[in-house]
Amino acid sequence: MKATTTTATTDAGSLYGSLQFISGPVLGKWSDVSGHRHALILCLILSAFGYFLLGFSYSLVFVFLARIPIGIFKHSRTITKAYITDIVPKDHQSATFGRFNAVCSIGFILGPPVGGHIAELPGGFQLAAMLAGGIFLLNAGMLWFCVPEVNSKLKSVASLEVTATQSKLDNNNEETTKSLELQPKVRRVAFSPSKLLYSFKYIDWRNLWDIFLIRLTLGIGTLLYKNHYALFLKARFSASPSTVGYMMSYSAIASACTGFVIGNIADWYKDDRKLLLHSTFMMFISFTSTVFVPDLFWLLIIVTPLAFSTAISRICVTSLTIQKGHRHDSGVLLGLGQSFTAMGRIISPTLASLSSEISVVAPNVISAACSFIVFILMVILSRKKQVEVNEKIK
Repeated sequence: MKATTTTATTDAGSLYGSLQFISGPVLGKWSDVSGHRHALILCLILSAFGYFLLGFSYSLVFVFLARIPIGIFKHSRTITKAYITDIVPKDHQSATFGRFNAVCSIGFILGPPVGGHIAELPGGFQLAAMLAGGIFLLNAGMLWFCVPEVNSKLKSVASLEVTATQSKLDNNNEETTKSLELQPKVRRVAFSPSKLLYSFKYIDWRNLWDIFLIRLTLGIGTLLYKNHYALFLKARFSASPSTVGYMMSYSAIASACTGFVIGNIADWYKDDRKLLLHSTFMMFISFTSTVFVPDLFWLLIIVTPLAFSTAISRICVTSLTIQKGHRHDSGVLLGLGQSFTAMGRIISPTLASLSSEISVVAPNVISAACSFIVFILMVILSRKKQVEVNEKIK
């Protein structure tokens, strides 16, 4: 029975990760077209529907059905970050992303113990799922009444441009007229579902492949470590469940504290590439140290820079994704990034299971290798950029 439950949980997690992988870029692109606030409200409502369905689930079939709308539409963090790019200047986005992640970390700190206490009540799982759905609906209502829609200004600008374009048609030759007539149509391309998908062709993959590769590699490394963390504590130090819980909470607290100071760190560096380079090197040192750590006291010390560097790397990758792409494509770019993270979420459990059969520290070694690969890649890219800058000066 226990094996069946474990298998079902793994399958449900794989279904969720697969749906996130597919839906992230599509919903991100749609949010760029329809407006990030509008898309976020709809995603919150449909995610709430999935949690309500989960609350009424009394069989595995309904559990899997409930995971479908949650897996497709639960992109609230991604679309929220895209909305942040609409209202926050570029030079303040890293600090804002940091505070946003810090608040999210507080939710991850409070959520598990509160959910655990609710789950202990009669019908606790259903109650917890219904409560989660209610929170999603509450957030949707707060967005509707309290958060302004910034996309309306862009639409008004677009309409003015179309009007100006139409006035030029009477004064230009036929060739110019044909080219100008295409301009209003370009703005309507993304509203067609088929052309919405076709528009992914125009993403500048040559400029973005490196940041997506970095995101995938870091995602595999960090998720592999997190998936194996509880087993590592139990097998290496015979830690009790409460000790494991405290260690995980401490990591989340350290990440939250990092989010509140990332703005000052980014202002001091003034270069997200350089900050990512140093943070990935710190990750490599921290992951490597967990392989040789003698006891829980030293592990607690090592976890601090690890949580610090992981939080900084995550924020830097998000900022660089926006910087390397177009501002009006922030939704699809972050959605694609979420897909690469989901890919890591699919790979890491299997990789953790296979590597832990070799040694209890093998997943930590792989995590260290992933961070080192990103560090070397950042060194190569930094030198390449410096050569390009020197050539332009000459």
